[in-house]
Amino acid sequence: MICDIIMVVWNNLEPTKDCIDSIIRNTDADYRLIIIDNASNNETNKYLERLKDKEKPRVLLIRNESNLGFIKAVNQGMKLSQAPYICLINNDTIVTKGWLGEMIKVAEGSPRIGLINPSSNTLGQKPDKGESIEAYAERLKKESAYQTEIGSAIGFCMLIKRKVIDKAGVFDEIYGMGNFEDTDYSRRAIKEGYICARAHRAYVYHDEGSSFGRNRVFDENFERNRQIYEFRWGKRKWIAYIISSFDENMIKGLEKDIMPMARKGLWVWYFSNKRLALPEHSNIITNVFDKHFYLKTLWKVLTKKKRFSEIFVTDERFAKVLEKLAFIHKAKVQYY
Repeated sequence: MICDIIMVVWNNLEPTKDCIDSIIRNTDADYRLIIIDNASNNETNKYLERLKDKEKPRVLLIRNESNLGFIKAVNQGMKLSQAPYICLINNDTIVTKGWLGEMIKVAEGSPRIGLINPSSNTLGQKPDKGESIEAYAERLKKESAYQTEIGSAIGFCMLIKRKVIDKAGVFDEIYGMGNFEDTDYSRRAIKEGYICARAHRAYVYHDEGSSFGRNRVFDENFERNRQIYEFRWGKRKWIAYIISSFDENMIKGLEKDIMPMARKGLWVWYFSNKRLALPEHSNIITNVFDKHFYLKTLWKVLTKKKRFSEIFVTDERFAKVLEKLAFIHKAKVQYY
C-alpha cells in the first residue's frame, strides 16, 4: 500500500464515525487505516472493534489501556508504518472525494516537498454560504494551480513522505498532550531541506476545536509549548516592505531574500502601488493599493493586531512619518 492513515481516537464517537465513513467512501489511493484507541469508553471501543472486524485487513486497531496523549499515540502509529507515505488525520475531519490521491500527486511533483496539507477551512478555504462541502471540493478541482508552498504544515491532516521521517524522526514528545508539535516538526523538516505545501485540489473539512476543548489546562499547556517552541526556533515575526519606487536592483534583492525569510517562519508583508512578481508562499502577504496608497498602507500598519517588528520603506518622507508614529506600531523603521 502507498499510504498509512493514522488516526488517534479518544471517545468523540459520532465525529469519529463520520470521519471514518468519509475516508472509506472517498479515498482513491491504496491505503491502510491505523487507529490508535487512547483508552476510549466502552461504546467507542465496541464501534472500533466492529470496524476492525468488518474492514480487515484495511483497518489496524491498537488499543492503549490508558490515555497516552495525542503525540505519543501518533508516534505509535508512525513507528508501526512502513508505507512510502503517512497521513496523520484528526477524527473530527471530513474528507472529500479524491483527497488523498491529490495530496500524493503534489508530494510526487517535487523531491523537495516533504509535508502536505489539503485545502481546508482551517487554512482559510471555506465553502460559500449554503454551498455543501462536496460541491466546494469539486469547485477546487478546477483550480489551475496544484499547490502553494506554506510556512508549516498543520497536523489536522498532514501527509508526510517516508524520507522525511527517516531524516527528521517522529514528533517530539516534549510537547506533551499537543500544540506546536506539528509546527516544530515542520521546522525540522525544512531544516533537512524539505518544504511544506498545500494541495489546492484536495479538500478536508475540519470541525476545529471539537477534539480539544478550551479550558485552563489547555491554555496552560498551550503557553508551555509555545515557550518551548520559541526557545528552539525564535518568536514569530512580521516584517513589512513598503515599496513605492521601483529600483531594479532593490526589487531583485527583495525577490532573492523574501523566500528564505518565509521558509524560516517569518511573515513578510509587502505594500505596493503595483503588483510585483514575487514567489507564492503562505507567509508572503500581498497588499496592492493603486489609489490612496500611503493612507491605506498607514492604516494597515497602525491597526494590525500582530505588530510588525521591522518596516522597510523606499520613500524617505513616509519613513519619517512612520518613525514619528512608532509609539503606536512599535516597529523599527528603516529607509532603504
